[in-house]
Amino acid sequence: MSEALQVPPRHVLEWIKCDDKLNFWEGPVRCGKTQASILALLYHVEKNPTWKQGILSGNTSKSAKNNVVKTSMGLLDLAPKAKFNIHEGEIVLPTSHGPVRIVIFGADDADSDDSLRGFTADFWIADEITKHHENFIKEALARVGAADHPWILWTSNPDNPKCKLYTEWTDRYLAMSPEEKEEFGGYSERHFTLQDNPIMTPEKIRALELTYTGVEYRRKVLGERCIAEGLVYPFFGDSCIRAPPETAKVRWASIDFGTVHPTAMGWYAYDKPTKTYYKVREWRGTPEQSARMTTAEYMDVFERITEELGGIGKMNLTIDYGGGGEALVREAERRYWMPQTPDKKVLDGISATARLLNTHVLYISPECPMTIEELYLYHWDQKASERGEDKPVKVDDDLADETRYAVSTFIEPRLRS
Repeated sequence: MSEALQVPPRHVLEWIKCDDKLNFWEGPVRCGKTQASILALLYHVEKNPTWKQGILSGNTSKSAKNNVVKTSMGLLDLAPKAKFNIHEGEIVLPTSHGPVRIVIFGADDADSDDSLRGFTADFWIADEITKHHENFIKEALARVGAADHPWILWTSNPDNPKCKLYTEWTDRYLAMSPEEKEEFGGYSERHFTLQDNPIMTPEKIRALELTYTGVEYRRKVLGERCIAEGLVYPFFGDSCIRAPPETAKVRWASIDFGTVHPTAMGWYAYDKPTKTYYKVREWRGTPEQSARMTTAEYMDVFERITEELGGIGKMNLTIDYGGGGEALVREAERRYWMPQTPDKKVLDGISATARLLNTHVLYISPECPMTIEELYLYHWDQKASERGEDKPVKVDDDLADETRYAVSTFIEPRLRS
């Protein structure tokens, strides 16, 4: 038996067999909850002969496929006879009582519940449930509500203790009396640790501890629910600042367009010998420039600096489409650029940027002093955190945002592939 197939601890095996209607599993990254959730799904699908179809949801349908279905020791590895129709977004699991259909859904926006309407489900397994929109959660609960033996499993990393998943659902279910829990169908809440994953050796745990800092460390390593407070990048300092070597080649650029805030631009290089990335140049308009510059003038600035740096591919540019950015996109397209839509998920982008900076995969060049200053001062909005929202203060963050777009759109996807 390979290391990845080691048997989970006894208490996790008991959690897998739990018959409660709703099960909430929470824990840090790499704690084994996703693999255990797949084993739980396979166990309950086989155990319930009346089940015909169910829901698999993720932050997006793509994340559900990557995190649960196609990952190493994911659903396709643990159920090798399953048929995965990637175009239809569904899986057919063979069981002793006939095939069971699992349909994959994305759940991160206000309209995501529309795809569920009219769908009847016997079970629902949700990955990254704290990232699901409340509209989807309500609709999915309703879709499973008519099943004879409904079973629901939610998994998540810990979040802000005041996020809606806790305040509107899990905290309320946990506070029910034994009689109410029985009438509901049963509710269980389990908290995983890194030691619950049999493949996580002390050496692997130590490496993980060195990957995260601040709120990310508390949530993704310690498994704590905590509010985001203080600096977004508390580790940021001299070790994150380095001039690129001569072998580094400029590959990508990012623009955060603004009318009421300064437009910010950044250029990024990759050094193949060291497998490291660098932000090598920056440009940020003054308030006066933001008030008078046209989109053509912005593109003139961009193309001039890009040419100075040796040029980049026409598709290797991302432009924030918000705040009037559509006009800049049209001007870029007129000049035969093919700008990419940036990945603007704030927390995911901050997490990726923090991880790359903290592990020295990404460096900021001394030639980017304004970016360095912004990253030093970038901090969480305390009032928003107290409302259950994790977001930075929107002051002097233009280059920080532009950096996040470049990481999420170009750099981090390369590292995942």
